[in-house]
Amino acid sequence: MDNISLAALVKSWILAHKLPIIISLGVLIIAGAVFTEKVLEITENPEFCGKNCHIMRPYYDSWSTSSHNDVPCVDCHYKPGLIGHIEGKINGLMQFYQYETSSEDYSGKLFAKVMDKNCLVCHEKRIFSSNVSYQGINFSHSSHLLETKRGIQLTCTSCHSMLVIGMKEHQSVTDPSCKQCHPNIPGSNDVGHIVVTTSTCFTCHFRNVPGNTSISGCPSCHGPPKEMTQNNYTNFNHTVHLSRGYDCLTCHTNISTNANDIVPKEKCFSCHNVKDSVEKYDDFNFVHTTHVTNNKIACYNCHSNVEHAPTIKENLCATCHANEHPKDWLMTHKTQVLIGMVCNDCHQPKFCADCHATGKASILQESNHS
Repeated sequence: MDNISLAALVKSWILAHKLPIIISLGVLIIAGAVFTEKVLEITENPEFCGKNCHIMRPYYDSWSTSSHNDVPCVDCHYKPGLIGHIEGKINGLMQFYQYETSSEDYSGKLFAKVMDKNCLVCHEKRIFSSNVSYQGINFSHSSHLLETKRGIQLTCTSCHSMLVIGMKEHQSVTDPSCKQCHPNIPGSNDVGHIVVTTSTCFTCHFRNVPGNTSISGCPSCHGPPKEMTQNNYTNFNHTVHLSRGYDCLTCHTNISTNANDIVPKEKCFSCHNVKDSVEKYDDFNFVHTTHVTNNKIACYNCHSNVEHAPTIKENLCATCHANEHPKDWLMTHKTQVLIGMVCNDCHQPKFCADCHATGKASILQESNHS
């Protein structure tokens, strides 16, 4: 009877105060929603991690100076959709808790995996667009993302992998710098997020290619220079020589450096501290599928920095053009007249006409015979 009486009493009280209870619950729900929104807004602001976590400061500085500094970190680092957002939030809070409560050093263990579908939310048209020009190089997103290269399925971050501070432009990464807090320390030329790492391109294009040239051929990327270039005071037209059947290796050497390095197994232990985990070190397909395709690990994490800075062979022009001048050209032009002149004074377009059309040649010939 007492329980029945108590239940009846509670029920009657609720009925008597129905309106205040509904209002109170509504206020609590609204307050909870506003509080949750503010918490999400604060914790998902790049400054929350960038300025509160010392180990995240380099990444925040890199992002803040990049072309993506108007895109919140969670838009790229959380999987798209509500479920992905919840998973990302839980993982982020767990990482924050571990960082605050653990004495372990996390400085060399940070890793973020950006999925292709995150990039394609904004850049889907890039895949199907025509070739884009990058520093004079013709590049097709579709052929690199939709087709395997050397048996490897590439991802967006295979090329756009400059994700942390301490990276040098057109080179692979160096150690994360402390320059953001100590500006007087000499550091590298830091650049922002998602900048193309050309060393990754060179690693694939020049690796294990006979003759130290590109796997796709030099013209496939940049073609011959369209403008006249100068070497040894001579104006040089690439198009003329290529039309005669000469290729790049005729004149250029040292096409690439460090392209054929062998990744030492010891480097694997920087991430894998158990020797059994590197038992498939020699399995090319497994290693690249696991690291590049599935886990978005950049090539420079394992491979050496590859450079593409070809040089010109010594005494190159003389190899073919040693007898270009007539035997009596010094007598014709008189040595005294040539004093102070260089090859470039003559070797220009229409240089013959500069003398013969203006009458200078006749004057020179008359002075030679005098």
